[in-house]
Amino acid sequence: MDWWFWVIMLALCVGIEAATVSLVAVWFMPAALIAMILSFFSVPWYVQWLVFVLVGLALVLAMRPLCRRFLATRKPRTNADSAIGQKCLVTEEIDNRHETGEVKLNGLKWSARAEVDETIIPVGTEVEVVEIKGVKLIVK
Repeated sequence: MDWWFWVIMLALCVGIEAATVSLVAVWFMPAALIAMILSFFSVPWYVQWLVFVLVGLALVLAMRPLCRRFLATRKPRTNADSAIGQKCLVTEEIDNRHETGEVKLNGLKWSARAEVDETIIPVGTEVEVVEIKGVKLIVK
């Protein structure tokens, strides 16, 4: 096979991976490059195809699980997550039993609950955000 066939195959793999982002076609790109190099040395077409398929499958089987695990463990940090550890001011008494409480953090009002259920935190107290549950800040 001519080298240009493998250039087309490489472009096709790039297009498929760009369209699907499935981490499958990306591993056939180096396989297409290796097959293209073999075509420069007049290696028979069936050997080129065999190398393309075997190298591509070997890379998929070896690298795809590692990449998926690496990408799955990365949790993006949101603006809300940055509130943890910050100090804020209580604007409405925090009482978990009566489900009341509000704090002001960075100019925004948030519903708040105390970290310890029995604790009542009066207005004007400076507290620290320890957790976010839904749309409520958990403070101490």
